[in-house]
Amino acid sequence: MKRPATWCSCQGLLLVEATLAAVVIAVGLAFISRGFANQLSAVRAVETHEALLALAQGKLLELEAEALAGRPLPEDRSGAFDAPNEECRWTLTARPRADLTDQDGVPLASDVALTVVREEARGTSLTVGAVWLQEWLQ
Repeated sequence: MKRPATWCSCQGLLLVEATLAAVVIAVGLAFISRGFANQLSAVRAVETHEALLALAQGKLLELEAEALAGRPLPEDRSGAFDAPNEECRWTLTARPRADLTDQDGVPLASDVALTVVREEARGTSLTVGAVWLQEWLQ
């Protein structure tokens, strides 16, 4: 007994459909995994940013407390953090404000910027700013 010719073409059609479905699923999974990788990269960048921000704010508060206590700033206005953040360095810069002067034109305050740089990841840095009295910077 012969099988009808349509039976073979249905089998071939089912094989093509199954192959196409497998390709579509594989491509979809590739795009999904790429999306997850991008999301993980973004989460790492946010975590790094938050860590640097916490270090910068903490160091700025520490330096303000030292200035309020009358202790001088470090000579080079830079330094490193203690463990576990020894890969990060900080730098303090100041620029006198022209809008806050006494009668003689001497600046009373400065714009201060504290920059934290992570040395093991080039290009990873964060800067926070504040306004300090000029006497704190002397």
